[in-house]
Amino acid sequence: MERQRTILIADDRPEIRTLVRLTLASDGFAVAECKSAPEAVKLAKQLLPHLILMDIDMPGEYNGVTAIGMLAADASTSSIPVIMLTASKDSAPNCLASGAVAYMTKPFSPIDLLKHVQQFARNS
Repeated sequence: MERQRTILIADDRPEIRTLVRLTLASDGFAVAECKSAPEAVKLAKQLLPHLILMDIDMPGEYNGVTAIGMLAADASTSSIPVIMLTASKDSAPNCLASGAVAYMTKPFSPIDLLKHVQQFARNS
């Protein structure tokens, strides 16, 4: 039996995490949540999710862009795709240069979110 695909959402805003969790759960995904980039790196290594949705600006020692670099440099997490969720429309080039497979600007449509997740969630 195939294991349920897990998505990790890293965002400091609880309303964003709730929207993502409800949207993805309705499509059969398991969702893990955290509210900082350091927490996201730690959870990614533990859970090995199929995809990570990462905010850029969160409280903590470092931001989402730095976290992507750390995940890419670690053999256990380097193949996990990351979609950046950001309020800044100007940060797209920086997100993609850091290794994100895509980015979405907030506010985003739940339908668009599902399309992105279905497109990029690794099959393993």
